[in-house]
Amino acid sequence: MNSSKNILNQQNQDKDKKAKNSSAVPEKKLKQTGGFLAGRELKPIILTVLCVVLVLVLCIGVAIQQFKPKVVVTVGDKKLTLDDMMYPIYELESNYLPYDEWYQSMTGKSIWEADYQSEEGTMSGVSNSIGWKQELLNTEVQYEILYQKAVDAKYELTEDEKKDAKEKADKELEGLSWLQKVQLNVSASKLTDRFEKRALADRFKEDQQETLNKDVDEAAAIADISEKDYRQYDIQYYYAPLTTSTEEGETKELTDDEKKELAKKMEDIASKAKTAEDFTTLLGEDESSITLEKDGNFTEKDGWSYVSEDNLKKIKKMKNGAISEAILDENYYVVVKMVNNNSDEAYKNACDDAIEAKQNEAYQTWYEKEEESYDVVVNTDIWTDVTIGTVTTDIVTAEDLEKMNEDSSDAAGSSEE
Repeated sequence: MNSSKNILNQQNQDKDKKAKNSSAVPEKKLKQTGGFLAGRELKPIILTVLCVVLVLVLCIGVAIQQFKPKVVVTVGDKKLTLDDMMYPIYELESNYLPYDEWYQSMTGKSIWEADYQSEEGTMSGVSNSIGWKQELLNTEVQYEILYQKAVDAKYELTEDEKKDAKEKADKELEGLSWLQKVQLNVSASKLTDRFEKRALADRFKEDQQETLNKDVDEAAAIADISEKDYRQYDIQYYYAPLTTSTEEGETKELTDDEKKELAKKMEDIASKAKTAEDFTTLLGEDESSITLEKDGNFTEKDGWSYVSEDNLKKIKKMKNGAISEAILDENYYVVVKMVNNNSDEAYKNACDDAIEAKQNEAYQTWYEKEEESYDVVVNTDIWTDVTIGTVTTDIVTAEDLEKMNEDSSDAAGSSEE
């Protein structure tokens, strides 16, 4: 109660004091002005404006620092920033994103989490997200080095290369909204510039590869490839598996009655094939249990998994143009026509692959030596935080990509008409 009286007394004293001061000091009057300042005191307004200006200056300073391009890697004197990496990341992610939902339904994990497979095979413990990120960085560094070397060698863009770069840039921007372009840091000029640099780098690489290829010993590269092992048998065949899939996705073996019915169908095909002008026209329109393969083949080395070894030996002995009886094997029923029992296609492909591998090896040796002359520094503080599969997939979703493909297909169809 006493405290309440004290507060009340203090309030009364303050009122009396203000009244005395008011009568003792003449009221200061400001010159009246029109407009916004009419009837207002200037001092509080000036202070408010100064505060607002100060806050804006601080915010702009923070924003400049915050949005300053973050350098991912330095190649010589050239700095590649996170902004520069946005398009190649989008390019990579948009290639795999459409398959992610299917992959998850098949394996239970995302395509980004799957084991990364390099040229040497699966790398245990390394995800696609990590492996592809390293691939992307290596590619961007290599393009930058090749571009710099092309410029040093006085390479210049052709008119066709400029035109192709512009057309590719326009195509890549189709279907992207204004906001998506901003988020991906892409524009017609930026992408055109990027594709022009790639064209120059690619041409320099091709010329360098051509020079290096002259020193590759092709005879040594194919010395261990056996013509006999790679003898290829070209065939056409009808086949029917002896299993079926249930609605739950499980594999189920056919019943004995179903196998008998299928064997009868295959025997009918073999019988018709003996007099048919065209081996590939023997299936009824409603037949779903039997499939035709027009361009089949197998090699001496790899064999053919559709039939047993004993039946495979019989097929290998067939003359060109010959048609087998219905072969009722353990896993498949087949009827085979031998098209070419001594094709060299597989052998030639194996030789080409071996020579190409040696050529690529020569280029890689050359490139690694050249790369050593450049000071390549990766900013791990920035690059470590990048997770492939999460950077642009929310900017351009799988649904966006599907619609873009549909629109592109519709446009192509309309132009053909």
